[in-house]
Amino acid sequence: MKIAIFTPYSAPEPTGGVKLQGLMWKEGLEKIGDTVDLINFWDNIDWKSYDAVISLGFGGSFRVLTKSLIGFCKKLALAPIIDPAWNKGVYKFIAKYWGNQKYLGLSSRFHDLYIGSKYYDVFLVRSEFEKEYVNKCLDIPLEKIKIVPLSIRTPFIEYFPEKENFCFHSSRLAAKNKNVERLINAAKKYKFKLALAGFLNGDKERIWLENLINGYENISYVGLLSEQDLIKYYKRAKVFALPSINEGVGMVALEAASYGCEIVLTNVGAPQHYYEGRAYLVNPYDVDDIGLKILEAMERGNKQPELKSFVEKEYSMEKCSKLLHEALLS
Repeated sequence: MKIAIFTPYSAPEPTGGVKLQGLMWKEGLEKIGDTVDLINFWDNIDWKSYDAVISLGFGGSFRVLTKSLIGFCKKLALAPIIDPAWNKGVYKFIAKYWGNQKYLGLSSRFHDLYIGSKYYDVFLVRSEFEKEYVNKCLDIPLEKIKIVPLSIRTPFIEYFPEKENFCFHSSRLAAKNKNVERLINAAKKYKFKLALAGFLNGDKERIWLENLINGYENISYVGLLSEQDLIKYYKRAKVFALPSINEGVGMVALEAASYGCEIVLTNVGAPQHYYEGRAYLVNPYDVDDIGLKILEAMERGNKQPELKSFVEKEYSMEKCSKLLHEALLS
């Protein structure tokens, strides 16, 4: 197949999860024989030449762009990337009713999603959790929704690495949903060693982090890591913690699991379903729960090496890319 992938919005972060998902899908589909273009709207694009066109995410110009593509594309697929901060009842109300585009020209990115979704032939979701939101909140029939888990993008290793007794976390650190402040407070209270990596946007976020960790020798910021250095930390850390308030998948936690880390994970939303009982789940609003579970995983962790074998089998790039290919053919 010949496939196009575009995002209807722009994002400045070099390590954003949606951008990485698009790059992973391109790499994985090309490895199984498909041709994939990442769309740049400055180019002249022959939309009719593609067997399927994927919108990765919503927001920005999603609604207007979708309507303009209808007559040009053989098949439109939407990967909505729903990482909800609300329950399904609230999400449906905001998406379906919080706007009046037809008569008053009022809208929001969620209302645009509801309107624009009606033009898509297939929906690509990352979990059963996201499937329920697409079905119930966007009123999309179940037969149009295909689950395509995210794959692990980092290379697998044949051995189990030697571990050091510290907790690692990598993310857009100042993003509210990543819950880094509570993770830091847990490290302060329970005195475990914590290494933080990831993107900080400017001096304001740098100062925010410095004010949180200054004076605590057990907590360090190791910077925005290269791919090679990130893998080194995955190999070294006994525990990887991702106590997010809301999270779609948590790709970094899957990567860390494949390098032998015990995983301490939010009990909210979709990520927990990727592990089928092989992660330590925490209430992300409870500093004590976060801290005590990290200590338990660090001192008495027993999910590895079974977890490493499980994620390598279930979330390899080849397996997930074949699922994506089959979903686009459906």
